[in-house]
Amino acid sequence: MTIENVFTISVVETKSGRPSMRLVLGDGSQKAVHSIYDPESEAKTIVDAFSFDGQGILIILGLGLGYHLAELAERFPEATIIVVEGSPEIYELARKHGNIGEVKVQSSPIGGEGQGVGEERVRFIVGLPSDEAIKEITRFQMKAGMPPLAFFPFLPAISAFPGYYNPILTSLNKTISVRLWERLRYPKFKEETSKFALIDFGYFLTAEVEKAIRRLGHKVAKVPVKKGEDGEVIVSRLLSSILEFKPDMFLTINHLGFDEDGVLTSFFKSIEMPVASWYVDSPNLIVKAFDKNVSPYVSLFLWDKGYISDMKAMGFELVEYLPLATDTDVFKPLKLSRKDINRFSSDIGFVGNSMVEPVAERLEKVPFELRFIVEMLAQHISFSHVSFDESLRTLNNDEQEKIMALPIQERLDLEAAVLWRSTLLYRLSCIERLKEFRPGIHGDKGWHELLSRDFSVRPPLNYYRELPLFYNACKINFNATNLQMGSAVNQRVFDVPACGAFLLTDDQDALGELFDIGKEVITYRNMEEIPELLKFYLNNPQERKRIAERGRERIVREHTYVHRIKMLIDNMKKRYS
Repeated sequence: MTIENVFTISVVETKSGRPSMRLVLGDGSQKAVHSIYDPESEAKTIVDAFSFDGQGILIILGLGLGYHLAELAERFPEATIIVVEGSPEIYELARKHGNIGEVKVQSSPIGGEGQGVGEERVRFIVGLPSDEAIKEITRFQMKAGMPPLAFFPFLPAISAFPGYYNPILTSLNKTISVRLWERLRYPKFKEETSKFALIDFGYFLTAEVEKAIRRLGHKVAKVPVKKGEDGEVIVSRLLSSILEFKPDMFLTINHLGFDEDGVLTSFFKSIEMPVASWYVDSPNLIVKAFDKNVSPYVSLFLWDKGYISDMKAMGFELVEYLPLATDTDVFKPLKLSRKDINRFSSDIGFVGNSMVEPVAERLEKVPFELRFIVEMLAQHISFSHVSFDESLRTLNNDEQEKIMALPIQERLDLEAAVLWRSTLLYRLSCIERLKEFRPGIHGDKGWHELLSRDFSVRPPLNYYRELPLFYNACKINFNATNLQMGSAVNQRVFDVPACGAFLLTDDQDALGELFDIGKEVITYRNMEEIPELLKFYLNNPQERKRIAERGRERIVREHTYVHRIKMLIDNMKKRYS
């Protein structure tokens, strides 16, 4: 409901010399908004009778000329004040004649053409319908972490416009009665069995993490989040999860569900809720441009050690190394049917994205005049395997300055384009070394653009149903790592050995920490080694079998999702219990 414009407003001088306000309502009745003798003294008197501890958010319903606002702001300097005024005309008169100039307020109100919620201590919601005003109050509450809420009804405004203010009063009474501030804050990790809220964005790793948590004897509840949802909408859904489930922490993958403005991060910080984000892609390309997501209550777990220093430099306090893993219920030795053998068997098998589409999408975000630099850097990285920052040193000063002058998000878009393009070039060069072995390749249609007709490219495989069969059916599974992974290893390095299958992979720095190279997994240090290694192991099936068996033993012993999630939980308990 809105305040209908069927009344007139006048400003009159009082005996004290301070202005007052008079309303003529639609029914012809007149109402004095303030004392006609001394409105400032009147404001002191009515505020004297108001019971408030000065903490949290104070909602003032009705502005008049702002005498009570000025008095409340002076009396309660620690409170955040939100003023709800249904009439833009009253608000403008208060700015011109009243007392609101004596308190620090935001420059323009919420509603109409006003700006959004600002950072000042006093905020205004002006001219919005009752239901929209309630939504604005709720949005600010959520962003602030649902702190204690109190309201001051300015009675002359309430009696003049009951149809507008009474729905807001009813809503505020309900909010206060549930005491959210107290219910959202509780001790964490006090029981042997912990509770975890898992932000579910539909990412493939979510199911594995949920399963591992349950395997460890803990409880888990998934909170669905959809792409494009506002932070406030997500927070509202999380509120229900917290109140009903009372989790000890939240867990997300790649910061999925978090907004660029840090609404979700601010909310978790304000209610002292621990959050863990497990990165299995480059955090630089995801969170580096959004420093509002830095918080002492957000801890990062990275699948690549190379990004730890960058994330700590951003301000994240707990940053730990947590490599990928596998689910040995899905990836395991299988007895293949004749149909599976006919469909999947191959001397050399490779499954992977060509990167053609991701490169095209990223290049669209790069200024046209800088795309030649993307190609130069990608060529360099694909052969030298240096980092993006190291590759920049190969450019001349003018080219470096152009890149460094880009806004941070545009620079990160360019970096992503370089990494995807360099991976495309690198993978293509590796796959071309497989030509004489007539490999079984499963991937996207982009491979048809890159490879000659001598190669047979088959459709992508379902990760859970078909990929384990394929790994089991191939004599040698070949792997070429995405170049955003500076030192880390990818999913195939865990999934293939888990199947008891043989893997030939590139020699990433992290591999030696995870496996006994030469005994549990075989690596190539450069592309020229690939054909000879393939020939040797194709001709030595017993050696392939011994290496594959030892690789599976290591996986079962150390590299399942249960191992990883236990490490994550132990770190979070140590920090936040």
